[in-house]
Order: sequence, then C-alpha cells, then structure tokens
Amino acid sequence: MDTTIDRPPAADEFLKVEARGIEAVPDAERHGHPRELAFLWAGAFVNYASLLTVSYLTGSFGLGIWDGLVATVLGTLAGALILGLLSNTGPRTGEAQIVFTRRVFGLRGARLGAFLTLFLAVGWFAVDCVIAAQAGSQLLGGGGKVATFAWVLLVAAVSVAVAVYGHATIKVFETFGAIAFAALSLLLFASLAGQMHWTAGPSVTGGAYVAAFLEGFMVCFALVASWYPFASDYSRYLPATSSRRGVTLWPVVGVALPLILLGLFGLLLPTIDPKLAGDPIGLIGKHAPGWVAVPFFAFVVLGEIWANYLDVYTAGLVTQTLGVRLPRWQTALGCGLLGALIASAAVLVSDFHQAYQNFLILTYLWAPAWAAVVLLAFFAVGYGRPGPALLAWLLGTAVSLLFVNYPVLFPSLAAPNQPLIDALHGVDLSGLVSVAVAAGAFMLLRGKSSPLVGEVPPAQLEGEGSS
Repeated sequence: MDTTIDRPPAADEFLKVEARGIEAVPDAERHGHPRELAFLWAGAFVNYASLLTVSYLTGSFGLGIWDGLVATVLGTLAGALILGLLSNTGPRTGEAQIVFTRRVFGLRGARLGAFLTLFLAVGWFAVDCVIAAQAGSQLLGGGGKVATFAWVLLVAAVSVAVAVYGHATIKVFETFGAIAFAALSLLLFASLAGQMHWTAGPSVTGGAYVAAFLEGFMVCFALVASWYPFASDYSRYLPATSSRRGVTLWPVVGVALPLILLGLFGLLLPTIDPKLAGDPIGLIGKHAPGWVAVPFFAFVVLGEIWANYLDVYTAGLVTQTLGVRLPRWQTALGCGLLGALIASAAVLVSDFHQAYQNFLILTYLWAPAWAAVVLLAFFAVGYGRPGPALLAWLLGTAVSLLFVNYPVLFPSLAAPNQPLIDALHGVDLSGLVSVAVAAGAFMLLRGKSSPLVGEVPPAQLEGEGSS
C-alpha cells in the first residue's frame, strides 16, 4: 500500500528547517490530508485576540449575549468560507497564496499584494507580541512597562524560532496547541460561568441596534479576512488530488469552532464588570481567583505565540515574492526582528486596545476585494489578462473606503463621508461593499478571451520560483 501521502518528504520535516521557499511544491513532496487544516487554523484562532474581538460586541457595540452570538456565528462563517475556498489554490498549484496571484494580477499586481501582506503579517506579529507580553507581565513582572518590554523580546524570540523551521514544524505545533488551548479555555470558562449574566440583552434599540448587529458581523468577518492572503501557504503541501470539499470545509471547522466558542466567552466577560468591558485581561486579573488568573495569563501568552508562527512564516514567503533573494528561513528571521522592533515601540502606546481595533480595520480593507477577484478567477472564469483583475481589485477597495467609519480610527477627523456613516448609524460596511464591487467589476472588465479555469498564462509566471 502506498503511504507517501502520510509521510512528509525530506524537504518538509518536523524540527528540520524547511528547504523550500516560494517555488511550487512538486507532486513528489506532497503529503497529508485536508483535515490537518482544521487543527492548523484552530491553533491560529484559539487565542486571546479572538476573545477580545468578540467581546466588543457586548462591551462596546451594545448587543446582548445571544444576538451577539448570532452575529458572531454569521460573521465567522462568512469569513471562514472564503478562507477555505482560497485554500484550494494550494493543492491545485503547489504555490503559496501570493505567488499564486501572479496568475491573476500579474507580477506587479502580485507584488502589491505581497507588500500589503507583509505589512499585515508583520503588524499582526507585533500586535500578538504585545498582547502576550502584557499578559506575561501581569503573570510575572507586576505589569510594568520594563517587564512588558522584556516579555516582548521573549515572545518574539520563541515565535520566530518555530517559524524559521517552517511548514511541518508549524503544523505539528499548531495541532497540539489547538487541543491544549481549547481544553484550557473550557476550564477558564467553567470557572467564571457563575459570575456571568447569561440573559443580558442589548443596550441599544431601533436603527442603532441594526447597526450594532451589522458591526458585530463585520468585526468577526474582518478578523478572519485578515488571514486571506495566508490561506494556501498552509495547504500547498497537500496532494493535488485532495478533495476540494475537504480543503474548503476543514478550514471552516478550524476557524469557526474556536472563534464561536471563545466568542461566547468574550460576549459574557463584559457582563461580569461593565467598567472593565474593554480590558478582558484587567477584568480577569481583578475578578478571577489566582488559580484561574494564572492559567488564563498563560493561555494568553502561549495562544498569541502560536498565532505568531503563521505570521512570521508567511511574512518570510511574501518577502521572497517581493524579490528578496535570500533563503526562506532568513527572510522569516528578518521579518520577525522587524515585528519585534514594532512591538517594542507599541509597548509605549497608552490605549493598546483602541490601537488594536484601528489596526484590525486598516489591515483588512484591501483583502476582501482581493479575495473576491482571486476566487472568481480560480473557480469561475479563468485568469486572463491581469489588467482587468488588478483594476477590479483596486476599484473594489477604493469604493469600500467610502464606507469606512473614519472617526473610529481618527476621532478628530472630519470625514467627507460622515453623512453616509451617520445614516448607517456608524456601521462600517466596507468589507461587504468591497467584495460586491470587486466581483462585479471583474466580471464586467475581464472580457471574453479569458483562458479556461486552471490554465496558466506563461507570460504572467515569469520569474516564478525565485528564492
């Protein structure tokens, strides 16, 4: 019986530096099963960032527990389905996500996506380092800035060390981390359940309530959408014969289960102490007994480190896509060092949770429109000329900017779109608008001469496989 599908080849082994960079993974090196994607993505979402994001629905937006959970479920599933669909480009081509988009946007368009993804990955690495460092400082160090800075360096070092090893090592760590962190979060949830108000209803009504529900949907969608340019980086080693349904649905399971379950935890946390609704770490530290607080802070630290593995790995790949001719492990190391510097500076930010909300909005603005065009090209209409695809992506992103609630990002800004935002009761619909506009524009602009789905225009792949 052939067991090569289960046995990783020498180029991709646990605790050995991955030999491959952005060049396509050949069939002989493909291995694994789509179900592994569930554990990998679960490891990325079983963390404090998920809990914090969903806590905004009750702590800031004014939703109740159960309607907040509905918004969480819908936003998460919508975002996760797109992530799962994008993952299919990996088994089909053996290419990392941004490398694949050379087929859609051409070399220059792919490099734009690579630059934006680099900003996203390094930025998320810095965010996760600060979150972990703040928790570590509360656990050991008294919560001061000096202790937090020391924790940033420690967290960054551990995160980069695993990411440098590469795909197989990350996959193993993410799998065991997902299981361990899920068990720990259930323990924490059970220990605090008695202090939570399970029947808390919404604090807003009418049009403001509809806006709050949509905003809750969008913030969960945005959290998942920020991972879109990473998708096939972690599916490209799967065999080309992998089930398309499996490659699509297992990431949905991996994202949805932890985000929904941790989301319920996050929705309930602000009901313990509304005055600390925007600071779950502070809330846990104040209201939980020591035997709960200690494992909670450990959960925060380790969970963010696990998410960091994916950030650094993808950052290393997209750096190669930008033309940096260094081995993948060196580009990953360099990106990790850059993220550590940014995180060290972010320790000085006075309101980190507000800065986190702003970063979440900024990083995902371009990703939904980008994903819409990539998916249409891959599944429906073929690749064709890169110009129409790039124009549709940029148009979708540009129109979406009209629907951004800028005062949330910059409170003193007098935005020209304020009448529209006021009519929407402050809800930011930029993500949904960008998908619709980009998809419509691509279908109108692509023309009738596109190749069949899966056909590779050779001119668009010039330079592919550089490392």
